[in-house]
Amino acid sequence: MYKYQYWISIISDALLKLCFGLIFFNYGYAKLNMLFLGNGEGLINMVSTIPIFSILPVFFSWTLALSEIIVFIGLLYGILSFLPFSNLITKLSGLLSLLITIVIIYQHIFAWGDNIFSYGPFDFLNVEEGKKSIFGQILFFPISLYIIFNNYQNNNYINDSK
Repeated sequence: MYKYQYWISIISDALLKLCFGLIFFNYGYAKLNMLFLGNGEGLINMVSTIPIFSILPVFFSWTLALSEIIVFIGLLYGILSFLPFSNLITKLSGLLSLLITIVIIYQHIFAWGDNIFSYGPFDFLNVEEGKKSIFGQILFFPISLYIIFNNYQNNNYINDSK
């Protein structure tokens, strides 16, 4: 017999992965659509400003768009824990989302001059005039870490006899 906390844990974990994956899918689909329609100059220019990716900006633009779609598919697959390798695929999707998140944060802070908060108690974390806050993108970092290191599947072995 499973305890109700176990089911709440499964449902909350599934909702977090589904919502997080949908966010990545939304951005990835828009990027992929722009690239397919031949309107990807803005994305290619953005990718070319990242030092490592400036070598092959077209390749890395496609890689970024496809990776965001793959994160969604991997997290969706990982929700179904009865499928083979679902835990591994979830963790790889979390790792991929972490890498994308690091690139996003780097791009916003170091290339575009954005910062974390609009108004806050610490001036060094506040945005300048005309820039935007990225506190939502910063939240991708701990969510990615949660997806990588959480292992709710070990909770299958609840023993009510103790």
